[in-house]
Amino acid sequence: MTREQLLTRLNLLAPAPDPVLPCHARPAAVLLPLLEGEEGLELVLTRRSRHLRHHPGQISFPGGRVDDTDASLWHTALRESQEEIGLDPALCRPLARLRAQHMVSGFALTPFIGLVEGRPHFVPNPDEVDEVFRVPLDYLLDLDHHYLYYLHRRGRRHTVCFIPWQGIWIWGITAAVIHQFAVQVSR
Repeated sequence: MTREQLLTRLNLLAPAPDPVLPCHARPAAVLLPLLEGEEGLELVLTRRSRHLRHHPGQISFPGGRVDDTDASLWHTALRESQEEIGLDPALCRPLARLRAQHMVSGFALTPFIGLVEGRPHFVPNPDEVDEVFRVPLDYLLDLDHHYLYYLHRRGRRHTVCFIPWQGIWIWGITAAVIHQFAVQVSR
């Protein structure tokens, strides 16, 4: 998918309303950084550091909880991306905000899609990130690569999405956000 094709699809979408989130949910934001690769857009993902207490080694987006100094959720996503992978905020422009999602950890996570200009050199912060890699956006937006499993927990049905990529399983909130994005732009 090219930048122009994605922009056309995003511009044709009506913004999805946020779900009703618990009032005690803590705000957080992540960035879905897109780069123009040789064969189309690519999504930048990270592998969380294996020594972290929560979700070690999982595939994720750069992002995190809101700080008191953050002017907005977009600023949170940019600040965290700079801290985690060394992304210069001046190189990233916002394309879209996806619907916020409630996480079982108690966060209300707001994902932002950002277009990264140029060919940035990512430097993973070893305290938070083991690896930075790219996946073709066309692959991730292809719903045939999304495996949905349903489970019941505490009387509620939950959908868990898994997306395989070159021996890696993307799952949890990261796969859920990618799935939401794929469903929105495929309409």
